Amino acid sequence: MTAPHITAITLGVRDVAASRRFYVDGLGFDEIPTASDDIAFVRAGHGLLLALWDATQLPSEYGDVGHGPLAPPMSLGHNVAGPDEVRTWFERAVSAGASPVSEPREQVWGGVSACVADPDGFRWDFVHNPAFSVADDGSVTV
Repeated sequence: MTAPHITAITLGVRDVAASRRFYVDGLGFDEIPTASDDIAFVRAGHGLLLALWDATQLPSEYGDVGHGPLAPPMSLGHNVAGPDEVRTWFERAVSAGASPVSEPREQVWGGVSACVADPDGFRWDFVHNPAFSVADDGSVTV
C-alpha cells in the first residue's frame, strides 16, 4: 500500500455560481463538467481537483459545518517563478472579486508573497519562494 495523497480539496461555499466564476472565469482554472448546481469542480493540478460545494449540502457527508466570523483555518497557495508574478496574480484575483488581505511584499524568509480572500473568505497565497522547486518525480523542495 502506498502513502496517502490528496486528490481532492473541497471548499464549502455560499454561492456555487459565484465561486465558479471566481475560479474559472477569474483565475482561469479548467472546469470539470458536472450535472449538479450544488457543486463545481475545477482541475487544480495533475490528478488534483478542487471541489466548490454548496456549504448547506456538506452536512450530508461531513456532519456539522459552517462559516464563522473568522477566516476558515486554511489557505491555498500558488507558488510562482518570480516576484512580479505575485503582483500579477494578486491583481487578477482582486479583479475577479477577491478581497485583498495583504499586498505583495518582501518577506523575511527571502521571497515575496501576497494574500487575498476568495468570495467565501478562503485565503489564497501567491508566493515567490526562491528555494521552492518541484522535481520531475513530483518531490518538492522548500
